[in-house]
Order: sequence, then C-alpha cells, then structure tokens
Amino acid sequence: MDTVLPRPEGLPYSGDAKRLAYIYARARNRYKDTPVLGKDIGAKVRKLIDDHVISLGIDPKIPPIQLSDAEFDMHVARAANDRAKASEMEHAIRSHIRKHTDEDPVLYRKLSERLNDILKNLGEQWNEVIAQLQKIIDELRTGKAGMADAPSDLPEHCAPFLRTVLDVVCAGQTPTATELLRLKDVTVELVNLLVDELKANPKIWSPSKMPDQENLRDGVLFEHLMRLRPPLVDTDKAGVLADKLMEQARANHDKLVQV
Repeated sequence: MDTVLPRPEGLPYSGDAKRLAYIYARARNRYKDTPVLGKDIGAKVRKLIDDHVISLGIDPKIPPIQLSDAEFDMHVARAANDRAKASEMEHAIRSHIRKHTDEDPVLYRKLSERLNDILKNLGEQWNEVIAQLQKIIDELRTGKAGMADAPSDLPEHCAPFLRTVLDVVCAGQTPTATELLRLKDVTVELVNLLVDELKANPKIWSPSKMPDQENLRDGVLFEHLMRLRPPLVDTDKAGVLADKLMEQARANHDKLVQV
C-alpha cells in the first residue's frame, strides 16, 4: 500500500489495513509484549492506520497498561465480560513476570507456575479465576510476593539472592532451620561483596569491563564459596551459583548501589 498510495488502486485495501491495525492495537494492549505495528512500513500507511486507530480510542504511541499502573483496575473493569477480565489480568501478570524475571528468577518462575496452575485447574470458572489472579496482583503490588518465604530478619534486597542460593544448593529440597540460617548468612555475605564491588566500580557491566566482571565472578564470588567450611557446594555448583548471582546482580544493579 505504501508503494501504491496515493494512487486509487490502493484504496480497496485501505479498509483491510485499518482493520488489521485495530486488531493489532487491541492485541498489543491485551498481551502487552507485542511491538508497535508499522515500524517497518512507510509514512503514508503509518499515518493511515494511526489516524484510524486513534479515532477508535486507542493511541498506538501509549504503552499498554501494566498492573502497576494506577488506571489498571479501571481498565480491567471496562472489559466486556469476566472471561475478558481474566485475560487482561493474566497477561498483565505474564508481562510483569517477563519484565522482572532476571531480578528474581526463582520467585517469578514459581509465580508463573502458580499462574498456570490456576488457569489449568479452574478452567472457565471465571469468578474464581479472577479472585485468584487478583491475589497474585495484590502480592506483586504490595511486595508480599517477594518476602513471603524470606526469613523476617533478612534485608529485603537480599531476598531474591537467597532464593537463588536455595535453588542451587538445595535443589528443591526444604532446608532444615539450621541449614536455612547458614544459607541466609552466606547470602548476606555474598550480596555485601556484590554491593561493595558495584559501588566501587559502577561501570562494571560495560563491555570494556569484562576483566572486572570475570574477577568478580571467579576471584570474589567463586573463591568465597570455595573457602566456606564446611563446604556449601562442590566446585561445579559453585561455578553455577556464581554465574547466577552475577546475572542477578546485573539485573538488580540500580537497587544494590543504593543499599
């Protein structure tokens, strides 16, 4: 169409383009992660579909509403029926998980599993589905999701890292109270090492700082794990844990440097 317009031969297809743009805009607002339509098309078609979609009350330049947005509840309330409400809530949760999963991989993996279980087990019981999804949304908004399984005296910024340590060290087994206490203490030590390094070297994640990253992973985190007595993990698991903590530190950089 961009090649043909404004010649009249393109006009019979303008209705299809407008309908596709509207469907795409609605889908983007529902599923949250769909890119803006038309970045690879020309200006003439871009204006055609933008003008049409805006006339129908959707501004393609405005990002989809997220569950943390103040107007999210009102947005859900406007859905046509309970099934549509549940879908809006489901995909807002999925979008939130995708956006934050690197910060706390274990937490968001479990939330994703919980979400899937709700949808699988409750089927089309939409009222109950909505109630259960609302519980997840409330936990995410209040921060309860992130602290529900953490020891009460654990610093909040350490909780995501403790979940990673537990995931690697315990491999799905529940630790004893004594083991949990030790793992908590080790986690705080490891996070303090990360905080000190990130504050001293705030540009560490830039490509030119690869040697510093390797030193943090191998010379600081890995070595600290290897010096623990009695040993916490074997050499292979120590390497895996150091890698995971590095990636998590990268995702949580801004939070850690403010500790």
